Amino acid sequence: MARRSWGDIAFVGFLVLVLAGVTALLVRPPSVTPPPRPLAAPSFPAQLAAFPSVREVWPEAVAKIPAWSFRDWALRPLARMDATRVLMEEVGDPGKESTLIAFNLQMGLGVPLGTIPNRRGREEHEITSAVAADGAVAWYRTVEEKSGTVGELWTMPADGGEALLLATIPGVTVGRDPKLAISGEDLFWTFPAGGLDRIPLKGGDVQRIQNTDGMRLKDWPWIGDNRRLLNLATGERITVRAPADADITCGPRWCVGTQIVSTTTVRVFVQRPDGSRRAMLPPWVVFPFGLLGQRYLLLQTVPPRGSPAGDKAPSSIVYDLDTGITATLMTLYGTEPVLGAGGVNPGVADPLVYWATPDKATTAPKSESKRNLVRSAATFAMTHQGVDALFAVPEKYWLLDTTALTG
Repeated sequence: MARRSWGDIAFVGFLVLVLAGVTALLVRPPSVTPPPRPLAAPSFPAQLAAFPSVREVWPEAVAKIPAWSFRDWALRPLARMDATRVLMEEVGDPGKESTLIAFNLQMGLGVPLGTIPNRRGREEHEITSAVAADGAVAWYRTVEEKSGTVGELWTMPADGGEALLLATIPGVTVGRDPKLAISGEDLFWTFPAGGLDRIPLKGGDVQRIQNTDGMRLKDWPWIGDNRRLLNLATGERITVRAPADADITCGPRWCVGTQIVSTTTVRVFVQRPDGSRRAMLPPWVVFPFGLLGQRYLLLQTVPPRGSPAGDKAPSSIVYDLDTGITATLMTLYGTEPVLGAGGVNPGVADPLVYWATPDKATTAPKSESKRNLVRSAATFAMTHQGVDALFAVPEKYWLLDTTALTG
């Protein structure tokens, strides 16, 4: 925000009155507050550098959480519940029920909320999308049945209780997950193909919201596609203006996308929905993981040959579109293993981001799933000498809550 300048306030003059004395009066016109300036995109760093880590830049927003439960079942962050709690899934060994956990970041303790029913005779996948709001949590997972892949939407009270299956969706594709939102007593969702659906959290019929075909959930209550944005609460509409050949994702404040600039090159860019403030990011930015909270860009980077960053070159960064602050999330080399939920990439559960810490296990694995993962990592390290540190099994995660960022 621009600092107010009193130099714009003029002195009209001194009016000298000669009555029973001489009094000098300073006359000024009333001050007028100038309209706020439109927010401009700060300059993106031209050179890849050893940027400070997110833990140095935003220490209040980073916490360390376990990657495994007391029985060595994998723990995965799913959604932000409130300022102190994160919803996590304790992923059961094959054939075992998984458990939802409310993990308290301040106390470092997890409270079980309830189990996720397990049925024999089918393969049940981990939760891939979740939300917590208005006293409830909801999640999506896929299962393999004889008829094919089926999507399931579940809910549970935020304080714990019995899981309720809300809807089954046949013919879904693994990896094409919906974005969820809870508002009041309803669960809303859209798949990547678009179209907003709703179902009561108490159970009922699925209803398609009229005139939303092709539109996807953004930051609730915003939905949109590559051409338009709509606020479901106020009715506000924004027209998106972007190159026809761009693959773009927009929210009400910022857009991030990719565009083919040559036969061998794809570049990442940012802009406002109306096309203003457009900036093509440097070639060392290769992929946008996401735009969190309509402010923080999570980007994958590859250092150019001879980069001055050396072994501190980041493999992923967080960029604040409001302030221009750039922070390293993970590095390609160094002491920290580069292993998150997606292999060498961080795990993203908007507005949460998590990645592996350097912590190592001090005891032998107790679960079948962890033993298998450790064996796979060891085999990979033996066949790819020198990269074992990059593919170590994480014992704990760093967790960044972008809603808690300041500055």
